Amino acid sequence: MTANADARTGDARPSIAERRRNWSLRHQFLALGPLLFVWVSTASLLWASAAQDEVPTERLFLDPATLSDQPWYTGLLHEIGILGWTVAATAAAVGAWVATLTARHHAAWFLASGSLLTLVLLADEVTGFHSLLGPRLDIPKTWTIGGLLLASAAWALLNWSEIRRTRWLTLAVSLAALGISVALDYERRTNGFHVFFEDAPKLLGIAGWATYFVFATVDITRSAVGSRAPDAPA
Repeated sequence: MTANADARTGDARPSIAERRRNWSLRHQFLALGPLLFVWVSTASLLWASAAQDEVPTERLFLDPATLSDQPWYTGLLHEIGILGWTVAATAAAVGAWVATLTARHHAAWFLASGSLLTLVLLADEVTGFHSLLGPRLDIPKTWTIGGLLLASAAWALLNWSEIRRTRWLTLAVSLAALGISVALDYERRTNGFHVFFEDAPKLLGIAGWATYFVFATVDITRSAVGSRAPDAPA
C-alpha cells in the first residue's frame, strides 16, 4: 500500500508494505513438515488406542452423552469450561511468540508461563484429576487443589511487574470467582449446596481467565507492532 492509497482511504496511519508472496508448489510440499509431525504424533496415539485391550475403543472416541444414551446437552457447560481454558492457553502462547519475536522477554515469559499454568488447569479439568483420578492414586483432593493454588500464586508473584501493566482487575475478579468455586466445593459437603453454586462461579472464573489472556495478548501485540511501525510514537 502506498501513500496515495492512504490519502484515498483517508487513513492517516503509515502503511507497512506487504512482504508475503505466493508459495510455489515446491515450498508448499516443504511446508508439509509440521503437518507430517502432527499426523505422526496423532497416528501414534491412534495406534496405541487400537493396540490396547483394557478400554473399549468407543469409549475413547465417542462423547459421554452418546455412550450413556443421554441428551446431547449433557455436560455442555463443562465442555464450555474446557474451551475457555483452551482459548486462554492458546492466546497466551501466541502472545508469548509475538513478544519473543519483538524481544520483549519479560512479556514473553509472563505469557508463556501463563499458558503453561493454564494447560495444567486444563489437564485437571479434562481428567477430573483433583476429584476422581487423584484420589484413586491415593493423592488427596486437598493436595491437588493446594498444589494448583500454590502454582497460581507463584506465577502471579513471579510476574507481578508484568501483571501490573495489564488489565489486572479482570484477572483479580476471575481468580475471586474461581476461589469462590473452590470454597463452595468444600462447603457443599456440610451445607448441602447444589452443584450450581460450585460450578457457576467456576465457569465465570474460566471465562474471565480466558478474557484476561486474550486481551493481554492483544495489548502486548498492539504495543509490539506499534513500536515497529514506521514513525510510530514513542
